Amino acid sequence: MTTRFRISAIDFSYAFFAGPVAVTVLVTALTGCSSPRDGSLEEFARWHDGARAQAQAGAMRWSELYKQSFDRLTAIPPSMQQDTRLENTVLLLSTARKYEANEITAQQFAQEREHIETQLQARLR
Repeated sequence: MTTRFRISAIDFSYAFFAGPVAVTVLVTALTGCSSPRDGSLEEFARWHDGARAQAQAGAMRWSELYKQSFDRLTAIPPSMQQDTRLENTVLLLSTARKYEANEITAQQFAQEREHIETQLQARLR
């Protein structure tokens, strides 16, 4: 049996796959202009500000803040800023655990935390 229309495999693939591929390439190019890690770090910073306020108010343990910070940071796409924040988060988590175990005083904890956070801000500039 002879078909009325004959479409070559090339014409068929172009007709059904070229359009979606072109759209995918265009969307990828346009979204590539804004880095997803920038948005992720901004989202992390917003979350961190709120969680830090909770820790300062006593509604959250400091160690829990830094544990959640670590978990959230490891979920963000890798970057130098992420690495720097992770290093400081580990230091802060260790310091918070010492404070919560009464190995250091509240004043020592506040001084250590301020020192580590100041170093972080200097490294991020």
